[in-house]
Amino acid sequence: MDNFEICPCCQSNACTPTPDGEHTVKICWTCGFTTNDLMVEGSDFEQQNFEHTAQLIKDLKQTHDGLVWFPLVLNIPNTGMVFPEWNKRTRDWYWAVIKQVPIPEEEQHNYPDPQNEGKFLTFKIDPTSIKHYDKYGFMDAAEEIGIFDAE
Repeated sequence: MDNFEICPCCQSNACTPTPDGEHTVKICWTCGFTTNDLMVEGSDFEQQNFEHTAQLIKDLKQTHDGLVWFPLVLNIPNTGMVFPEWNKRTRDWYWAVIKQVPIPEEEQHNYPDPQNEGKFLTFKIDPTSIKHYDKYGFMDAAEEIGIFDAE
């Protein structure tokens, strides 16, 4: 992560372009917005992604130099999620982090895996773990769920 660029969404110097095969994905570790070279404004790819996303993410959409940027949702299985959340009181948004906790083996039968018939989940969301971070605190939010921990 030593190839940083200026983020067009927040002007920080923490935007990382990462080649992913034949395409490049860009993630800003300050504001949490992301794009890739297929997210050309008005393209079929962009329209399909826009159509199948949450309303808040649609509302936060930005366009810079012909590319569409959206806030990133991180979902690390068995660990937790980082996602944008709306604050009705301040009429603004922020990053929310929620962790997952193990489900005791004797309770797993109560949590069928919706993607694998006959199997059960081993982790669940812990609603008491929710934390909030400023809209420019994406890196701290991602760190909260261990995205930077060495494997």
